[in-house]
This record gives sequence, structure tokens and C-alpha cells, in this order.
Amino acid sequence: VLTIFAAALLEKQIVVVCSNLGILSAIVLSIVPLIRPYQWQSLLMPVLPDDMLDFLDAPVPYIVGVKNKTSEVQSKLANVILVDANKNQIKTSTIPQLPQHRELFACLSPYHAKLVGESYLGRKRPVHECTDVQIEAAKGFLAVLRSYLDSLCSNMRSHTITNVQSNNDKVSLLLKESFIDSFPSRDRPFMKLFVDTQLFTVHTDLVLSFIQKE
Repeated sequence: VLTIFAAALLEKQIVVVCSNLGILSAIVLSIVPLIRPYQWQSLLMPVLPDDMLDFLDAPVPYIVGVKNKTSEVQSKLANVILVDANKNQIKTSTIPQLPQHRELFACLSPYHAKLVGESYLGRKRPVHECTDVQIEAAKGFLAVLRSYLDSLCSNMRSHTITNVQSNNDKVSLLLKESFIDSFPSRDRPFMKLFVDTQLFTVHTDLVLSFIQKE
């Protein structure tokens, strides 16, 4: 899950393979709430039809679902993040480790354990019918991720300069290099890539607009 989370934040190409169309579309769509308050800015397709497989060659970020990993699909997956739900495996190119990865993993583990435990106990139940325990665990899981993402930008204000224009309009600018350097050296490889994504730019523009109004 954290690999998918990191890949989405860095706007990688993500392909999910699952023979069950319901589970396939659910997995693809579930990636969107994982990265809130950031919003996926590129292409999202829960199920990619077989006659549109050339779409996988597009030189843009995407999250798509594919029902079968055919030889044609396989030939197009050299540089993508491949999530094989049938085998519960993930194949990935090198992605820098998330900042504070161990701490995040530790915070998520109790919620993940509850979700896995409930899934194991309820195999005869349709996958879309969540138990109360699963619902609460999922809420807790997402709350941890939301808090984590908020913490990544908690010091953004101190790396922002605001100029007042001649017409009294304020223009705020994030000093990216200064912002990246505020992180420990082990976290900077991820942050260098993250600050150049479109989803980071869109979100920080929104944050800076609030700062300007204060």
C-alpha cells in the first residue's frame, strides 16, 4: 500500500491487474482518497478496455486497471508500477523511500492488521460489504495518511516569501530548494521529486493563496 501511495504522490504510471472487474475498479479508485488533501491531476481509468491498450504507451502519469496481463500488456509494462491483485504482488521501478517511512509504517500497522484480520474472517462475505470494524479501521488508516501528508508541508510558511505588488495584490512564492533542505538528508530524494509534481504544485498554490489572505 505504501508503495502505491508513494508512486501516486510522485505521479508515476500505475497499472493494476485483476480478473475481477469489481475489485479492479475498487482498487484503482481507492488510490484517490489515499493521497488527500492532494488531488490526482492526471489520467484515471478504473478499467481499460482491451481495444485501448495502446493507451499504456502514453508519456503521462496515469492510474489504470487492466483485467488480464496478456503478452501485449506485458510488453508495455517496462517502466510502470505493476500491481498484480491476483497474486497480491507489486513490481516497481526504483522509488525513493517516503520521508519518515518507518514511523508511518508503525502508525498504519495496527489499522492494517484489523483490516486483514476482518477480511480473513469474512471470506464468504462480498468484498464491498464492510464490517463496522473494517470501516473504523479504514477511517483510522486514512486519518494517519492525511496527518502524515499535512506534516510534510507543516513548515511551508517559513519557506515562503510574499511580495506586495503596486496594486496591493500579494504574491507568494515557495522557495523549493530551501523547503527541500529543511528535511533530513535521507528524505530529500523523495521530496525533490515530490515538489516537481503537478499535484504538489496545485495543492501548494491553494495553500499559498490562504497565506496571502492572512
